[in-house]
Amino acid sequence: MSSSQQKQAEFPWVLVDRCFLPVVFSHAAAVILSVVFNTLRISQISCFTLFFFICSSSLATVFFYHNLKVTTAGKSVLITGCDSRLGSLFARQLDSLGFTVYAGCLRVESETAAKLKSESSGRLHLIKLDVTSESDIKAAVNYIKKNLPHSQAGIWAVINCASWAAFGEVEWAPFSNFQRSTEVNLLGAIRVTQSFLPLLRPTRGRIINVVSLLGRVSSRARAPYCTAKSAVEAFVECLRLEMKRWGVDVILVEPGDALTGALEWFSEERVLRQAREAWQAMDAAQKEEYGEKHFVDTVRAVHDYIKDDKEIDMTPVLRALVDAVVRTFPLPRYQVLTPAEWVQTQVAEHFPRSIYDILYN
Repeated sequence: MSSSQQKQAEFPWVLVDRCFLPVVFSHAAAVILSVVFNTLRISQISCFTLFFFICSSSLATVFFYHNLKVTTAGKSVLITGCDSRLGSLFARQLDSLGFTVYAGCLRVESETAAKLKSESSGRLHLIKLDVTSESDIKAAVNYIKKNLPHSQAGIWAVINCASWAAFGEVEWAPFSNFQRSTEVNLLGAIRVTQSFLPLLRPTRGRIINVVSLLGRVSSRARAPYCTAKSAVEAFVECLRLEMKRWGVDVILVEPGDALTGALEWFSEERVLRQAREAWQAMDAAQKEEYGEKHFVDTVRAVHDYIKDDKEIDMTPVLRALVDAVVRTFPLPRYQVLTPAEWVQTQVAEHFPRSIYDILYN
């Protein structure tokens, strides 16, 4: 990620979301009060002066509540997908803040898992956790119940960070790619959430799901990933309504395209392997219809999209994830987007589809 992209990705959308409604309310209140005061001849105070005082008070209150944080001592969190660089960095950061961290890894003997354990405190527990395996999830629940910090009735947060991506146009992408993407990205998050809700209700904790801009903005040749992440968004919205009565927060963290293109999700080796498998699986009629040039161009487009994860600065998304865990009053959605990506999401959601197609397709 270039330095300009990094600065754009660090744009404080959290504060924009928090401050937008108070500023609008302050303006409306200032206009109404100014008209009332002047009509009743109570005061000749200007609308701008009223707006300044009301807005200042509102924003001061917002900043006060925005910066309230929970105490970390004695609180525990579960993070899935800690084999990945993002999951590993996040686990290490929460450990440094004083949380007891249960780091779910697909392979606890992997180099990433071993490094995570060696660089963390004794509060971090490595757990074998394949989110597609019922037995792994049950074993994780039992382990955490037995190893909760003293006097704790449950865990503070569950972070669904495990992810899997594949590329390919719908017609020639193997159905197994759709199955695997759904199993990990959607059903894995549902399985983990269902299993740990009994441990979240006593603490009035929170469930955090890492999704993607691609869950709301579609993209060519990435249907398996877009489909699953879009379904996660719907799942989270339903869960948020159901958990409101229990005081359990349900949060989305939405990285933009600059991060979802990292080797966290796509790798050059995986893309080339999937390309070979897809071409071989196509019948003669499909190969003739699509043509090798179109197929190669599609593969090249995805290949150009890939970025070495060592070049990706994870700081913006880590900051959003930490905020979602430690803020007393978290937002329902944290967006780690560039201004251009944010505008694209607004156009996709609030403008006619024809306008979006003209601008972005």
